[in-house]
Amino acid sequence: MKFDLGQLDLGLFLMANLFNLLTTVILLARTRGMVQLEYNLGLIWVAMIALVGAIIILNYMNKREWWTTILPLFFLAFLVLELVLDYILKLNFRETQLLWPYLTLFYVSQFTMIGFSFLANKQYGYVTLVTYFILLLTTLYVRMMGVP
Repeated sequence: MKFDLGQLDLGLFLMANLFNLLTTVILLARTRGMVQLEYNLGLIWVAMIALVGAIIILNYMNKREWWTTILPLFFLAFLVLELVLDYILKLNFRETQLLWPYLTLFYVSQFTMIGFSFLANKQYGYVTLVTYFILLLTTLYVRMMGVP
């Protein structure tokens, strides 16, 4: 039985979109003061570290195109940063100067996963772009509500 490497692309596509949708719900939970829900959904982000990392390793070991390894590294780096800042150090970094490097890595990881999705399959790319814009509109709404 031969393993279809395209399934790795599907896995990353699904995780990128799950991330966008989870982030949307996390932001909405933040506007309602639902701290426990926000925390629990963030744990799903953290769990993605192992899956994204495994897919990156499998892509590298199978000598796939450069973008199947390099582009998801930014997503992995963001997930690891989230783990360190929110779950290990438990810093209230969103109201400090650490916010800008955090947001920079967040948006770089978003753009690279949109690019990854388009390179893997145009339909994947369009879906990822739609979930990204849903997240972006939610972010705008949350900022208009005055929530950090």
